[in-house]
Amino acid sequence: MEIIDKKVLEALNNQIKKKATELGSNNVLVHSDIKKLFLFNFKSKTDFINKHLDNLNNIFPEFNIWMPTFNYDFTKTGVFNVLTDNCQIGVLGNYYKQSCDWRTTTPVFNFTGMGDYPIKTINDADIINPFSIGSEFDYLYKTNSIICHYGSDIKATTFIHYVEIISKKLLYRYSKIFNGIVNNNNNSTKVSLDYSVTPMNPRMEYDWDKIYYDLKKDGILQDYRIFNDTNYIMLISTKKLLDYWIHKLNINPFYFLSIQSGLFAKNKVDKLGRGFILQDFE
Repeated sequence: MEIIDKKVLEALNNQIKKKATELGSNNVLVHSDIKKLFLFNFKSKTDFINKHLDNLNNIFPEFNIWMPTFNYDFTKTGVFNVLTDNCQIGVLGNYYKQSCDWRTTTPVFNFTGMGDYPIKTINDADIINPFSIGSEFDYLYKTNSIICHYGSDIKATTFIHYVEIISKKLLYRYSKIFNGIVNNNNNSTKVSLDYSVTPMNPRMEYDWDKIYYDLKKDGILQDYRIFNDTNYIMLISTKKLLDYWIHKLNINPFYFLSIQSGLFAKNKVDKLGRGFILQDFE
């Protein structure tokens, strides 16, 4: 197991810290995957997680740290328990939520973090679109925040779905409604989740290699790697990212998709004379 030299890590972290303050302010959304980030000696799994949280706090002392705590059970069970449902996308987020100021009430795509609570209080009969105006992603954009990939791949950038909705160019996803209940403390609220999904057959695949290459080439993404090119940290400004991707989608609404998926989606849209709807596939 390779451990990075403390002085080397400190120097790299200082470089990242400086760049982070240049790119944004207020909040940093951390998408994490720490299974390859053996940066320090540790005594246990808990010690390993705590050292990574300390490392993130050292890099982002001026930011409120957010992490996704996505849980997909709501689409099957119709229930989201804010306080008790586990994060299903990584150990760091699941551990972090135990000590945070809040966890948002959005089914499936919820977050935990520090600082101001980012969304409105939910009420019975609310229809919640997790990627629309008023969402957590919208709050991150409007507060000039940044996205950090901490050991994770660019594929974890769920901000992409907010951009798709905001662009008004989204043709290859369609709205699917999931009804259910959000339990928070002693309150139960009946809501509907308006979830933009892609067809299951064929599945719409994103060209993440192209997306990553373009972001890096055009200076939107700042990339820091260790251990023979292992992902360490990528930094992206939400404002720069949205503006960049909106420009790309204005040129080509299918920009995010792989060649094969893009051809299928374009041919289908041309034949239909409109974007996809639920009845086209379900």
